[in-house]
Amino acid sequence: MKWYKKTVLPIVITVLIGSCVGLKDGHRYITLVNKSSNSIGCQMLWKGAITEADTIFQCYMPREHIAPGDGIRYEAGSNDYNWETDFKLIPYIQFLILDGSLSKQYYSAPCDTVRKYVPVLHVYRLTQSDLEKMHWTVVYPPTAAIEDSTAYLPYQE
Repeated sequence: MKWYKKTVLPIVITVLIGSCVGLKDGHRYITLVNKSSNSIGCQMLWKGAITEADTIFQCYMPREHIAPGDGIRYEAGSNDYNWETDFKLIPYIQFLILDGSLSKQYYSAPCDTVRKYVPVLHVYRLTQSDLEKMHWTVVYPPTAAIEDSTAYLPYQE
């Protein structure tokens, strides 16, 4: 019985105390909704510095496929699991919206092939302020309010 009190009881107490620690207040997810009639591909990029060169498809970065009328949630990467903490380290987050059928067709293709044959339809660069105005939901195709802001960049080759 002494063995039980010395080993199992401290483990149980540690687990119970650890489970009481909650997440810091904030938004854990950014939701991207496809309201178009076509499927889209999306590649999210967030880092300390995003340049104009980053408006092309990035190799070795995952991309998602989203059916018409569907959506996807992107989870915060910080230890606090909220985007507000992440935005202390990054100026904005970028979403590349790709042609969905071609993105799926060339999913396993080399990067230069994807860049050549899969068009980028829209580029969103969103700050924390932009996302707060949008209630942390990005809608494709963009609404007039988004098109008028600096958060939306029409893609140009």
